Amino acid sequence: MANPNLNSVSNVTCNNSLVALNTTSETLIVSNANASGSVYLIESLLCANEDGTNNADLTLVQYDTSDNSGTGTTLAKTVIVPADATLVVLSKDMAVNLLENQSIYATASAADDLAVSCYWKELS
Repeated sequence: MANPNLNSVSNVTCNNSLVALNTTSETLIVSNANASGSVYLIESLLCANEDGTNNADLTLVQYDTSDNSGTGTTLAKTVIVPADATLVVLSKDMAVNLLENQSIYATASAADDLAVSCYWKELS
């Protein structure tokens, strides 16, 4: 696994992932495959609570593998997302680099309440 040299980037592609958290188990948001030749610059990650009455908690973990079998680093831990509200978890001013063979997973405290929107640039 060798991450690409960003001084020689030849392609920049915009991507997104829109995921409804319909379970209380960890759910994949974005994964950068091993030997992809790319770095993902995560510029925005939002979490909307679609429940009009109840708050829900969000946990967000970045793994050092392209699935959730490796070592995780918590980006957000049981953060309350109020009913009918949207939480900005990551933004351009605090962007995260997702290197080759890394991933981000989300967990909700209640099924079918939260939706995660992730936007990134793929640099290769």
